[in-house]
This record gives sequence, C-alpha cells and structure tokens, in this order.
Amino acid sequence: MRISTIFIICILAAFPTSLFSATSATPDNTTIYPSQEVLQKLTSLKIKEVQKLIGRKLTFKEKVSLLVLKHTPKRKAQGSKGSTALGFGITALALILLGLFVPYIILLSVPAAILAIVLGNKAKKQDPSDKKAQTGAILGWIAVGAIALIVVAAVIVASSGYWY
Repeated sequence: MRISTIFIICILAAFPTSLFSATSATPDNTTIYPSQEVLQKLTSLKIKEVQKLIGRKLTFKEKVSLLVLKHTPKRKAQGSKGSTALGFGITALALILLGLFVPYIILLSVPAAILAIVLGNKAKKQDPSDKKAQTGAILGWIAVGAIALIVVAAVIVASSGYWY
C-alpha cells in the first residue's frame, strides 16, 4: 500500500500541469487598455505633479514618455473619417484621369466620388473644423462634375455621327 501511494505522489509531482490546468484561465497575451477617463486624467497632469504624486524625480526617459503619452490621445481623437474622405476624393480624381486612357476604369470613380462626398459631409458634421473632410467632399463633387462633363461630351460625340 505504501508503495502505491509513493508511486501516485511521484506521478502527480512529475505532471503538475494536470493538477492545476483549471487555474490558468487568463491567456498570457492579453493587453489591458486604460479607459478614456484615466488617459485624460494622466494627460492633464504636469511633470511636477507626477513627481509629487510618486514621491521622486522622474528620469529623462520617463519625462519623454509622459510627454508622448500627453500627445497620444490627441492624435487618436482626430477623426479618421476626414482622412478617409480625402483619400476617396483623390482616388476618384485619379481614376477619372486613368479612365481617359484605360476603358471602364472611369466607372470605378463614381463610387469613390460618392463615398468621398458622404464621408466628408459626415465628418464635417462631427467636427466642422476638419479641413481634410471638407477637402474630401469638395474633391468628390469635382469628380462628380468631371464625370458628368465626360458623359455629356461622349453623348455629343456619339450623336454627331463622328464616332466610328
């Protein structure tokens, strides 16, 4: 009996993961992001306030990290819809120019122009000072006007009888 209990203890000691497999419920690669309130509170603190709060002077590396942290939420807060609208506006105009030489490419510029107008106006409603959104919407309207001019020119050329 003693030999069997010693044998069982040795086996259990050799494979400890089988005993404690249920205790590791959290995966190792999880990243926890702080809430917006915590980030705003951290970014509102000055270097001297942080030093007073932690009770020691910050190193140069910590000061630089704090300054980078202060500017990070501002970059994330800027809307990417304005940039997206600008991208679609530029793409629409580029597809129009490319469509003059490559057949049927001009058809792809229509949805790009519409998306530029819609996303630009939506981003302007959220942030009226967003210049990228305004430029994207204007480029979208320019692309729609250019498409309309090309269609009118194609209809005139086709109806004149010189289209062979």
